[in-house]
Amino acid sequence: MNEQCQCESRTADICCPVDEKLRKEWLLNLEKDHIPVKHVSKEITRKLKLFSNSHRIEILLMLEQREHCMDEIAKKLKAKKSAVSYHLGLLQKHDIICKVKRSRFAFYSISKEGKRTISMFREL
Repeated sequence: MNEQCQCESRTADICCPVDEKLRKEWLLNLEKDHIPVKHVSKEITRKLKLFSNSHRIEILLMLEQREHCMDEIAKKLKAKKSAVSYHLGLLQKHDIICKVKRSRFAFYSISKEGKRTISMFREL
């Protein structure tokens, strides 16, 4: 039975050279190669923390349907306005939602990034 692996891994050209000079160079390159991975890892972790709160997810789902003001969101979540304001601020800071002022009220809507995020979570 000859089954092919379905992963997309790439093989390493050289692994753990024995020669001391080659090994030092290999280790330096290894560290350089890992820098972008570390940055992406931190970015993914930051985003996962942003969406680790059910109120923030509920807010996104509400805004996916239509725009809302903070009072509406607070009533639906049965949460204090200060807590809702905090969640809205975080989502806005990360460009997940947009805010438009009309007279003395602010209305929130989901951004393109927010729509992509909700879509991604639905696919999980």
